[in-house]
Amino acid sequence: MTKITQEEIETALKHEISIITGKKPEELKTDQSLTWNGINSMGFVELLLSVSRLWNVNLLDAGIGTADVSTLSALAERIGKELAR
Repeated sequence: MTKITQEEIETALKHEISIITGKKPEELKTDQSLTWNGINSMGFVELLLSVSRLWNVNLLDAGIGTADVSTLSALAERIGKELAR
């Protein structure tokens, strides 16, 4: 099985956030908060569903915390850790 890189996860997250928010992927910043990137509470639920669909990772069951969703990059890192288990 090929290991997915953080960059690949970030790219996929940008694509999903783009669908949810209507922003272009190139407008999204990995070092900014999900809120800055246009994600509200409903968008966050949609994003959690996307993560589950794309990688079969249930972040709520994994016990994500505030630090895990502080930036798009932090979220990608947490997903990567879950995939490595």
